[in-house]
Amino acid sequence: MSSIPDGDASTGTSSSAPSGSARPPAVPETCANCGRTFVGDYCPACGQRAEPELSIISILGGFVRELIDTERGLWRTFRDLTLHPGTAVRAYLAGARQPFTNPGRYLLVGALVITAFSATLQGVGAPDSNIGRLAVIVANGFRSGLQGAGETAPLEGTAWSAAVQDLEQLGAYPALVLMLIAGLVGLLYWALFRRDTNSPAEAFAVGTYATAHAVILYQCTNVVFELLVHYGALETGISTTFEWALRVLLFVYPSVLTYGCFGASMRNSVKGGLGFAWGYIEAAFVALVGLAGYAEWLLWAYPNAYSGSGPGMAVAVALAAVLLLVHGAFELYARYRHGGHSA
Repeated sequence: MSSIPDGDASTGTSSSAPSGSARPPAVPETCANCGRTFVGDYCPACGQRAEPELSIISILGGFVRELIDTERGLWRTFRDLTLHPGTAVRAYLAGARQPFTNPGRYLLVGALVITAFSATLQGVGAPDSNIGRLAVIVANGFRSGLQGAGETAPLEGTAWSAAVQDLEQLGAYPALVLMLIAGLVGLLYWALFRRDTNSPAEAFAVGTYATAHAVILYQCTNVVFELLVHYGALETGISTTFEWALRVLLFVYPSVLTYGCFGASMRNSVKGGLGFAWGYIEAAFVALVGLAGYAEWLLWAYPNAYSGSGPGMAVAVALAAVLLLVHGAFELYARYRHGGHSA
């Protein structure tokens, strides 16, 4: 009968083993969330990660890990959505959740990219075509259109003018704008691709990925373009062509994604581009409706402060009617193409 060598009798390790190869014993952790004692990186009861004491480095390190994680993180999601978007989204819909960043989180990343690049361009004095300022741009354009070429600010002092000024002071909120566009695109994709998706959630996932990545590609390319123009590296003719190419990129990418995701056909490509384009335009309409409603509220809350409401409810009712009619047309298309069924 053999005897156990000198050392740890419970494990059979020998004390004669080289000190350099010996591993220190694992220290049990107590989960701060559920109280379970365990050994390892994750609690087997609730799944919480065994983290060291909270520090600034650990907080910042979590964000860096997401960026450089090649198995699951932003880099792989960005890479796959750029090189083969249809395949990546189709895999996500089929259940491959592990390799990809959640669509909602990726939308937030798009908002952070917009904010960072917008600050960069403003810092060097270059023009900023921040997509997050969509509501502000549309509101100013609508106000300019209403006052006419030869008129001198007829809406000055009205509740509408105050509402637009408040919107400008609040600034751009890319996260809200992107959520609005992605939600509208997802709703339209549910009508356009109802036969190819099993639930509205899948259509919203496709719409969110398409919106977030199209905007990220647009903003990344735009910041390079604006910096080249600002520092005189591009001639006027080339810069104009490049600017139009950027706008085309924004609306072509969703077509490429749906082309690969729902089947390689021009019909799917056109539907993907059309759905994104209308969702983008519709977001501007929704912003104007909300702005008109806010102007009416200002007039009601402070009746002595403003001379009038401006376009007010007339604009809100007209634009809301357009939105309802268009969504009704999309729903009729879905029922005609798919017989009213969701699969």
